[in-house]
Amino acid sequence: MKRLYSLFFVLIMLAGCTSEYNLATGKEERLLYGSEKEINLGNAVAAQIEKETKFVADLDINTRVRSIFDRLVKVCDRKDLVFTVRIIDDETVNAFSIPGGYVYIYKGLLDKLKDDDEIAGVLGHEIGHITAKHSLKRIQKSYGYTLMQIASIGSGDAELAQGVNAILTTLYFAYSREDEFEADELAVKYTRKAGFDPSKMTAVLEVLQAEEEKSSLRQVNYFRTHPYPKERMAVVNKAVTGETSFRDYLNLIGSDNE
Repeated sequence: MKRLYSLFFVLIMLAGCTSEYNLATGKEERLLYGSEKEINLGNAVAAQIEKETKFVADLDINTRVRSIFDRLVKVCDRKDLVFTVRIIDDETVNAFSIPGGYVYIYKGLLDKLKDDDEIAGVLGHEIGHITAKHSLKRIQKSYGYTLMQIASIGSGDAELAQGVNAILTTLYFAYSREDEFEADELAVKYTRKAGFDPSKMTAVLEVLQAEEEKSSLRQVNYFRTHPYPKERMAVVNKAVTGETSFRDYLNLIGSDNE
């Protein structure tokens, strides 16, 4: 019965998949969501965010951020989306993106960035998540997670169900770390092509590192949805210079041991 559940749902998933070459990742990928479905999904999520969120209304700030954003969008790897950037009026030090071309940056992070190059680094990173379709892949991965849960529950083995949950959770978070590294590499690519200084991304990561050190919440490195900033600094430096310095190597080794 377990195998029948798995086979049935996997066949449904494969039937709905489309195969395409992703310019951002340089790979042929099978995805459940084409551009039209992605846009519809993004629009629905963005509409909900609009209802619940206060945005910065200052014209000068919005014009500055939009100008930087437009330069990055012009050189990014996706031309099938209408990209949008909004500034959330909140002191949170963060930024995020959703499928369909929507990027959000918090005023709290924006206030800590010193120049256009640093702002470009943050926006380029979020655009990278969209061009690489990271959110869509995570949604698709969650479908596989659900299918395996169904299969394990159908087996009547509670221990098996717990094991599947633990393994897939581990894989999910590890994949998320790789998403962050890839988005950083794409940010270096986009900022450079748009005429910004990609090396300024390390300054942004130093800001995030300082914020992290203020936090009382410390989690095991492997199960973090975002890698430590020091790890990302090493990835960025390698993308900028083409090599890994001894200091960056130590940062990577030290983070893996935490």
